[in-house]
Amino acid sequence: MTDENSIELSRRRILGGLGAIGLASAGAGLGTTAYFSDRETFVGNTLTAGEFDLKMDYRMTYRGGHGRLEELQQHYPDATFADEEMNPTDEDTGIYLLDQVPGRDAYPDADDWVRGANGIFDPESEEGEGFRREELVDAGDLEAALIRIGDVKPGDYGEVTFSTHLYDNPGYMWMGGTLTVNAQNGYTGPEIGALEEMGLPTDDPDGDGQLADAIKAKIWYDDNCDNIHQSEGGGEEGEGVDVMLSIDTSGSMGSGSGSRMENAKAAALTFVDNLGSNDRIGLVTFDSSGSLVQPLTGDHSLVESQLQPGSAGITAGGSTMMDVGVDLAADELQANDRGADQVIILLGDGQPNRSARSGSDHVQNAIDAAQDAKDDAITVFTIGLGVPNGSTAQNTLIAMASESNGTTLYYDTPTGAELDDIYAQIASVVLSGEAVIAEGTLREVMEALEEGIPLDANLQEGERACYSTAVTRCFGFEWELPTDVGNEVQTDSVEFAIGFAAEQCRHNDGEQNPFASA
Repeated sequence: MTDENSIELSRRRILGGLGAIGLASAGAGLGTTAYFSDRETFVGNTLTAGEFDLKMDYRMTYRGGHGRLEELQQHYPDATFADEEMNPTDEDTGIYLLDQVPGRDAYPDADDWVRGANGIFDPESEEGEGFRREELVDAGDLEAALIRIGDVKPGDYGEVTFSTHLYDNPGYMWMGGTLTVNAQNGYTGPEIGALEEMGLPTDDPDGDGQLADAIKAKIWYDDNCDNIHQSEGGGEEGEGVDVMLSIDTSGSMGSGSGSRMENAKAAALTFVDNLGSNDRIGLVTFDSSGSLVQPLTGDHSLVESQLQPGSAGITAGGSTMMDVGVDLAADELQANDRGADQVIILLGDGQPNRSARSGSDHVQNAIDAAQDAKDDAITVFTIGLGVPNGSTAQNTLIAMASESNGTTLYYDTPTGAELDDIYAQIASVVLSGEAVIAEGTLREVMEALEEGIPLDANLQEGERACYSTAVTRCFGFEWELPTDVGNEVQTDSVEFAIGFAAEQCRHNDGEQNPFASA
């Protein structure tokens, strides 16, 4: 990449920045030409070359100490103080929400961005919480690099969550990067003293500096788009996790091949297939009443048998008693508590219209049931299947979901075709933790990226998977200058580039790494 597309972190100034992080690359030359042919066998046939487009968005936070908002707003006019969960606050916390794209009217509300990042927008129906194509960025849309922070001190920490969006065709994706500059930029008196004490030379002011080896960095699959790396799933090591699936079986879920009901069962079956030997799983359904179809068990095949295509054990019919779908699942988890993490994954396709709890406010009863579960330390994921954007049904599911670092654990799918991807994302968080792509010093991370790393849309499966056009996928990048770093990095600066590339899946095998050396 050119200097314009590199990231520069300086001990005195961080110049350049994550604007190069592939945002510059996203729309320029990363799509492959669709492979079509026309034999003209029948008169009047028309074949139109397909499209393939990679767009991106980002959200950036910074822990840089108190009293710096005015300074940071010179580069980030919408920057604000943030609390520990990255929600905006007027209090000087020393934590900053610097910028996010798309901005949207509610900016800088953290939930607004996260819901969009975790959601799906269907351009045909114009429904869904996800980002719209026109809200996202290509390379030329960035007037300046993303990271533009001066006076970096030991202890400073920054993070960018950036999301990839494929349009028109599914694709394979890669991430690549390189360290382009690691400059000494001369010496100060304190710097010379520190270098001499470390036994390092001080006679090459134009040579390599120490900053690339001092900065710690990490890149990971940020499966819930919350800017925080969830390193482990399933509680303590070897402990496993207890999961209750709660599936809407009301009449609107339909029946037969291609129905919402069959799509939900197939996706849930894939989730169960990914469970580990120490994980337990149970199944609840809800319609006009609720049913504990399968109590919590370590024999995963008992749940799998209920989720098979055409299984007579789960059929659609009746209304929607959503509160009982939570209460039955929570009761089963609490009755069989072994100290492991406890999770409910609830899927619904409409608003509740019946209640097992007293009172006629069925929406509030469902929200209260979820809150009771959360109060008992149960994590609640919710999935909206075909619910209209901004509807009571969607707002109910959002209110029911747990939060993680300001992220509402709600997922949205207009048609059900994306359910496999959604359950895979949840599995990455719940079962195995978010996978690290590269970690170490900044130099080591860039070296790992130099030859390009193939990205996998479903790490739970054995084979590399293509990325869907429907679901947003997030990746986190964090950097930190540790507190034990001293004067040896004064005046030093580094520049590095991170990029994404994509190739459509059809007629390709994903083996042509665009970052690999010729």
